[in-house]
Amino acid sequence: MNSDMVAANSIASVVKNLAVVLCGGIATGGSVLVGKYLGQGDIEKAKHAGNKMCFYALIFGVIAGCTILFIKPLVYSIVNLNSIAQSYLDGMLYISAYYCMAKSLNSTTIAGIFTAGGDSKFGFWCDTVVMWLIILPLSYLCAFVWQVPPIFLYIVISLDEMIKLPIAFIRYRQFKWLNNITRNFA
Repeated sequence: MNSDMVAANSIASVVKNLAVVLCGGIATGGSVLVGKYLGQGDIEKAKHAGNKMCFYALIFGVIAGCTILFIKPLVYSIVNLNSIAQSYLDGMLYISAYYCMAKSLNSTTIAGIFTAGGDSKFGFWCDTVVMWLIILPLSYLCAFVWQVPPIFLYIVISLDEMIKLPIAFIRYRQFKWLNNITRNFA
């Protein structure tokens, strides 16, 4: 890793995080809505609300990704980078645009809907396995053993949400997150 890569990564991370803020709000709102219906014992309404939240997450993930691509010229005009760092930033912003779509869906399902339905262990295990057993070892190998180009390393580091996406979708479609989370004190 060189200083150009670190500078480009710092800027790309800020842009990416600003773009996915709304997606986190959808996850939190979806969690409240699904939890409300599950608390009332209305499984069908909870399922319908979950479907609606996933649709909104997809839409806002696409909007977040397009926003990154749309504001690229603004970002370039604000920051002063040399040509190498600028080329790294260009690639990172394209990668971040795709990352936003997966991040939006995953945060809505894993952190929002599943947690509201009492399935928070899935999120813990999914994040643990993907990050610690796949992404970090693969990133280490790419950086220090295979010495891949920096932009390829950024792709590998950003793969976590893409790996979790099909796993979360399968879990979502199994409806194992639809649990009766109320207690009967009678």
